[in-house]
Amino acid sequence: PTPSPAADEPAAPWAGSAEATVKLAVDPTPAPAEQPTPAAPPAPVAATVPDEPAAAPADTTEPAAVPPAEGADPAAADGAPVQEVPVPVDFLPANDVEEDLLGAAGSGSTDTFLSTLLLARVLLPVAPDSAPGSRPGDPGFVWRTEQLDGETYVVVYTSPERLADRVDGPLETVRVKFVQLIRRWPDEAWSFAVNPGTPVGAKYPGEQVVGLANWAAEVGLGDDPEHEPEPPAAEPEPASPPRYAPAAADPTRPVTMQKAIAPSQLAYYLERGYDRVSGFVHRASELAHLTTPTQLYDALGLGHPDSPFSRDAEKVYVLRWPAYRPSLYRIPYGGQNEAAMRAMEGWVIERAPFRGNGFAPGESSDVVAEFKVDSARLPHGAQLWRIGGDGTERVIAILDTDALLWRQVGEP
Repeated sequence: PTPSPAADEPAAPWAGSAEATVKLAVDPTPAPAEQPTPAAPPAPVAATVPDEPAAAPADTTEPAAVPPAEGADPAAADGAPVQEVPVPVDFLPANDVEEDLLGAAGSGSTDTFLSTLLLARVLLPVAPDSAPGSRPGDPGFVWRTEQLDGETYVVVYTSPERLADRVDGPLETVRVKFVQLIRRWPDEAWSFAVNPGTPVGAKYPGEQVVGLANWAAEVGLGDDPEHEPEPPAAEPEPASPPRYAPAAADPTRPVTMQKAIAPSQLAYYLERGYDRVSGFVHRASELAHLTTPTQLYDALGLGHPDSPFSRDAEKVYVLRWPAYRPSLYRIPYGGQNEAAMRAMEGWVIERAPFRGNGFAPGESSDVVAEFKVDSARLPHGAQLWRIGGDGTERVIAILDTDALLWRQVGEP
């Protein structure tokens, strides 16, 4: 049964930390043998949906995709990523990953920091005597370590720019998925550092890295092949089709969410002025690279029985809107039956292909964080987009909450 709603409370402010390492928001202790899936604490209870669209509050913390440790407070100061140095005025994130890390570190959100790393690729420097072309886990691969504060560290970087900030001269690296790197962690006595000495840097003890790797393996992260073919060199094209480009991450602004809507629901929005959204939703920034109905179908697991979606559809419609109240968007821990839900200490029971681990049940290699919302009103300015099979995207209507209608800007 679903717990009753509770009042919406702002997240505790980040008080900072004097420690050089960070406590992961994952309990490394293995689950009891009788439980088929790893235990995770229940997600926070959603607040009651207001009758009118809410104005943007001060708390715009991004929803997280990594479950906190048993009994831990995700907002506690000792659980937040250490922002090792103040953000210089001229500091520029080199990519979307660093923008998300900067926002998470600035707001003290350990969960967001870790979920960003789990979905990222990093540059791992290799030792000079490592076998050419080898990767972590391959025969002949030798890990490169450094001594920081008297401890042994494996150091990685999220961009060539962060590597150049700290290393002078050429240094051989391999680009690997973070989740696959930690699954091959060589020594629990070694600690981990990402972008040390920068505003997007943090350090973690080795035993907590191992705990995070165990959790990721249990929920199925990193199961896709690590050796992926390098993409061919892009040839110049005369013109690029229009596509959705999410704005750069800004910790002071709400996260943009997205939901695919069935073709049968289109008339409810356009003709009847329907202004609500419910069910499973996702961060638009994590879906921006999925530009066709087929890609969305595969990544989000839309092929369930009696699905209104089709993999070979010529077009698909999606809603995009700013999540002014993050507490409404809960991580759907649970399972396909009551026993599975209790094993996850969750609150959701859904039919297959629902996994209950906080990620969309996609069939592709994409790892997409998933959230659930219970019939929330869409805010003024919410957009309805059409995504075509040819990769083109365009907005077709914008919600006007004053007139209680969707103002069309193009043919659906």
